Amino acid sequence: MYYDTPLINKLNDNEFNYIKMISKKEAKHLLTKMRKDNRMFSLEFLKKDGTKRVMLARFNVTKGLTGKGAKYNAEDYNLMTVYDMNKSAYRSVPLDRLLWLRTKGKRYYVGA
Repeated sequence: MYYDTPLINKLNDNEFNYIKMISKKEAKHLLTKMRKDNRMFSLEFLKKDGTKRVMLARFNVTKGLTGKGAKYNAEDYNLMTVYDMNKSAYRSVPLDRLLWLRTKGKRYYVGA
């Protein structure tokens, strides 16, 4: 899957010095916990078409909200809604296709 990437096998001085493998369940718990911290974080996931997407995101952003809410429940589709800081828009992240996330100087690779 994603384990044979050069980032896991070899780190250079510019990379983070803390890496940990976590399960999908642990990643979901970590993201839920991060919702309370209100910090920016990075993540990478596979889109539906198979391409990789790296995103700088944040929770608890109220910019652009209309009060109507989403037309679907994101948890029913194993999604988590975040605010993409680069595109200034809300995006849904598929938790089952999450590859890694980075917060507080730590990178967590998501396994099975």
